[in-house]
Amino acid sequence: MHTRIGRFLAAAASLTTLAVGASSAPAAADDAKEGRVLVVMADFSDRAHPDPAVMRANAIDKYFGPGESLTTYFREVSGGRFTFVPAVKEKVIGPLTLHQKAGCSELREIREDIEAQVTAKGLVRKEDWDNLSIVLPHLNCYWAGMGSVGGRYTWLNTGGNDVSETTIRHEFGHNVGLGHQVRYTCEDGNLVDCGERAAVTGRSPMGGNGAAGLSATQLIRMGWLETAEHQRATGSGTFTLRPLYGAQQGIRALEVPMGKESLVLEYRRPSGSLDKNLDGVYAYRVTEGRYHTAVPIVLSTTERNEGVTELRDDAGKVTVKVTGRTADAATVTVGLDGKAPAAEAAPSTVVAPGETADTTVPQEVTDPAVPTSSTDVDESGTDSAREDGAQEGGAPSAVQSAEAAPSGKVGFTKGLPGQNLAATGSDGTTLTLTAVGGGALLIGGAFVATRHTRRRRAAQGH
Repeated sequence: MHTRIGRFLAAAASLTTLAVGASSAPAAADDAKEGRVLVVMADFSDRAHPDPAVMRANAIDKYFGPGESLTTYFREVSGGRFTFVPAVKEKVIGPLTLHQKAGCSELREIREDIEAQVTAKGLVRKEDWDNLSIVLPHLNCYWAGMGSVGGRYTWLNTGGNDVSETTIRHEFGHNVGLGHQVRYTCEDGNLVDCGERAAVTGRSPMGGNGAAGLSATQLIRMGWLETAEHQRATGSGTFTLRPLYGAQQGIRALEVPMGKESLVLEYRRPSGSLDKNLDGVYAYRVTEGRYHTAVPIVLSTTERNEGVTELRDDAGKVTVKVTGRTADAATVTVGLDGKAPAAEAAPSTVVAPGETADTTVPQEVTDPAVPTSSTDVDESGTDSAREDGAQEGGAPSAVQSAEAAPSGKVGFTKGLPGQNLAATGSDGTTLTLTAVGGGALLIGGAFVATRHTRRRRAAQGH
């Protein structure tokens, strides 16, 4: 995306979403089935929740309710392997009164204040809770939520005694180590000639789609696919993909090798409460096995939920074509090494979850580095954390080792380096990821779009 266009979209929407990252730590113990969330309502010294009882009930429902909540979402996307649960019997505590006046950038002080208060109440981190989520009164900020990537902390900006379920899912996605999901546009399907990583893509809450599950690459990164569900093509032929969240057994993530890169294909359609607005085969570009930085491929600049039909890499002599779709399966023909795909089933090899595990020692992440205003955010559309491991100015980045780390499970979650400015015109969301503070911390991405702005845009037909 050109700088001028990126800045125009950001200014027009008056929204810049941020979340936060650096070298990351586990959101929960390795192989843990549950992450204990301490949800705390907080009032500023000069601003309070207008109706604490209504806000508390709303938060209990959005975080832990039996309907579409944080708890039910992660239980469903993980296939029952992991979810978030309340750390205390009352589920949401507070409101506790902060010493700070209302503001958009004092997140460290807010976190330290709340953590000191809950510790005084006998609630100790790691002993009594794993994640701390602070529910704030409405702030006139350019973010609706913040979350430390691979960390334990989230900050939620509410409005009208309501907290957005999509924002909660997005921020806790950051906590388990996921960054923003931006996309390449390859309008003619030629993978050698794709546009810049720019706008978000609605494949998951990390791309602004709260009705979607996590993508196949995100499930691989988390270790939430069965061994036989992730397979790598080893020859030309026809493959059958099962819906990513369907009940059918079979391949849910097909990896097509392209030298140091690969494509991961998935079939998405409504399943349970997930993927309500997805229906198609979707592709992700993976570099050197780094599933956590996989980039969605789209064929159109306007339809972010549109699936792929044909893809080709002329240099690598790879072709992919979707040849059929039913409620139960999608058929995909793959050509490797310039060989035409045959009608019969193609050879493949199972990719075991252990091959994608991150065995590096995680580091604790506590607070985000937060700009004081939207004008402080890098909206250049460039990669502020360059792939060569140096920031602009030549200083090595302390966070670049996270880029080299392969994917992993809960408990081995690494942060993401800065990526391009990403914006969509469909929902008014602008996502920005940039390195700040001399490369010591990264703004990893948060979710913004205040509720009144979304409603206004919906009324206008956007």
